[in-house]
Amino acid sequence: MKKETLIIGGGISGLSLAWELSSLGISSTIVEKAPFMGGHVSNFACKATQTCQKCGACQLEDYLSKAFKADNVNILVSSSVDSVAQTGSHFMAKVSQRKSIVISDKCDDCGLCLKVCPVEGALIRPAFDSRLYISNEKCLNSNGVHCEACAQICPQDAVELQKKSQEVELEVGAIALCTGFAPYDPTQKLKFGYRRVPGVITTLELDSILRTGNFQSAAFGEAPKSIAFIQCVGSRDPRSGTNYCSQVCCGVSIRLACLIKNRYPEINVTIFYMDIQTFEREFDSTLDRAKNDIDFIRAMPSEIHSDENGFPAVIYHGGDETRQMIPFDLVVLAVGIVPRDPDLPGSFPGLWKNRDGFIGSDDNDVNAGHPGIFVAGAAQGPKSISACISHSIMAASQIKRYLDRAERGE
Repeated sequence: MKKETLIIGGGISGLSLAWELSSLGISSTIVEKAPFMGGHVSNFACKATQTCQKCGACQLEDYLSKAFKADNVNILVSSSVDSVAQTGSHFMAKVSQRKSIVISDKCDDCGLCLKVCPVEGALIRPAFDSRLYISNEKCLNSNGVHCEACAQICPQDAVELQKKSQEVELEVGAIALCTGFAPYDPTQKLKFGYRRVPGVITTLELDSILRTGNFQSAAFGEAPKSIAFIQCVGSRDPRSGTNYCSQVCCGVSIRLACLIKNRYPEINVTIFYMDIQTFEREFDSTLDRAKNDIDFIRAMPSEIHSDENGFPAVIYHGGDETRQMIPFDLVVLAVGIVPRDPDLPGSFPGLWKNRDGFIGSDDNDVNAGHPGIFVAGAAQGPKSISACISHSIMAASQIKRYLDRAERGE
């Protein structure tokens, strides 16, 4: 029996699962599409004010360090699983890896490559790192289109475009789907003006801005004086097909709001909400403290448009049903969590989908519905960072049990 696990996805769930399996004596290979590890959490700011706010963002560095140091954890970035076939109790996976890179020692950060790249997001500068990375998922060369625009314009000859993918074959005893979530696309909500009204961004974008410390870039070249958060954008909305609570949005917005008030006490912060959902222990005390500095308005805005000065104006109906309009320098949409492609090519008709469209069952189980295939973290449904880690620990235990039983021929 091949006691090794293929982990698809190198975010916090995949990393913590790899470490837990390593501690149990089980080898694993993490396959990550992005050119760096960490997933969404790599762009999250620490929310600590005078005290730790228990957002969990700092746990990523700990698990990154553990995974990179572990002898029995193999990591493949800029990689994708092309095919998976099952033979008896084993899975055979073919992985392609394209190592197109920007050589950091040569790059002088002139920005010319960013100007000529024809695809938005093909060149990435993550919040945790000042380096440029090439997203092989979006790069034209990875999609059958010849392009050397970045390499040709680079005066330092710092861009190396790999012509062909390197093929890797893996034989494993189990597969773990740790593909995480996709953020709800707020352009589907035209009334909120995302990408149409200047000064409207998402919580994910604000998180990244606060991590880099360049807060001024968020609003017309200067720090905003007033900020509004709008909750439940793409959550609890049957018309959007997302008739469930994303669980983390209230906590994220309130922690971001508290962090802003801590760093910039002069900024006025308002949160528009339907209900405050508290899925975390001890969150009520965080909410109580937040109410001392932040205005909470129980109303779902009906529209955001630009006012006469070009700033976003939030329109809503108050408790007496009168139409209200408040201008803000910045409006932050708390976008929900939606399912993403499980990225498991092959014929596995038994894979479960739960009632909300995520992988697995409705009861937080780690089984994905096919023997030897498991799910961990937000791929199974909305979860906080801490909940993703706990789910990965549960998955590691179940994977070990499955591999041990398979080894005994049970």
